[in-house]
Amino acid sequence: MWLIFSILSSAALMVIFKFFARFEIRVFPSIVVNYVTCFVLGNVLLGEKNIAAEAVWTQHWFPYVVGMGLLFISAFYLMGMGTGLAGAGATSVAAKMSVVIPAAVSLVVFHEEPGFFIILGMLLSIFCVYLMRPENSEDKGNRGLWILLLVFLGSGMVDTGLNLVKHHFGADVDDYTMSTVMFGGAGLIGLVLMFFRKGQLPGMKELLGGVVLGCTNYASLIAMFGAIGNYKGETAWFFAVNNIGVVWVSTLISMLFFKEKISKMGYAGLLLAAVAVLLMNVHAFFG
Repeated sequence: MWLIFSILSSAALMVIFKFFARFEIRVFPSIVVNYVTCFVLGNVLLGEKNIAAEAVWTQHWFPYVVGMGLLFISAFYLMGMGTGLAGAGATSVAAKMSVVIPAAVSLVVFHEEPGFFIILGMLLSIFCVYLMRPENSEDKGNRGLWILLLVFLGSGMVDTGLNLVKHHFGADVDDYTMSTVMFGGAGLIGLVLMFFRKGQLPGMKELLGGVVLGCTNYASLIAMFGAIGNYKGETAWFFAVNNIGVVWVSTLISMLFFKEKISKMGYAGLLLAAVAVLLMNVHAFFG
């Protein structure tokens, strides 16, 4: 259930961003409102155990967890720069293919042993993501290759960081407190940047969009933490399957509700994605 919830909530984030583009909602101020919403929502859910009451800033894990907020907002900036320099399609592919980073870290750091079919499925999943890039994505040649590399690294570092903090500090702090601290760090950085950037104050559309995005974003992170905890020892498998699931669901929603078209190679990618999931679950069927 955590895996399904993670896939659906992550796909919902992508759908919300599509609505941002349709209704001309400015992304940066909405993102800042989103982080502030996550922080407020987290404290409301924590109740008497909220951030102020627990004085979490004195805990040993606090600087590592709050540092994830910097990774969050940095990855967002890179995504924005990549969309402008290399195109939305290429940037999306670079971000999704970054799943190889947390998967590789899980294999090396946590000494996970996924087996031949899971490794084969993980490699196939990366190829699937490339095939499923949007048909009408911008073709800008070699422009922005450097930023695509940074998007790849930034997105991979976010997932890797989430995996590491959950692994090392999961026994010391609950998922809700950890998520709230992370979003609080991102929100603080965002507010500072907003102060120095002219014309970036949120309007009514950005406030409403940011609140919706924030509630969904908080749910997405809680779901990912829940899944990482549930699949301890199999996190490489989780990140690969989660990535394929998000691509599948978001692609189908785009086709059905936003009338987006994908190429023949995109359809091949959808089919291979299903094959990849089956390969990564051979142990469940025949174990």
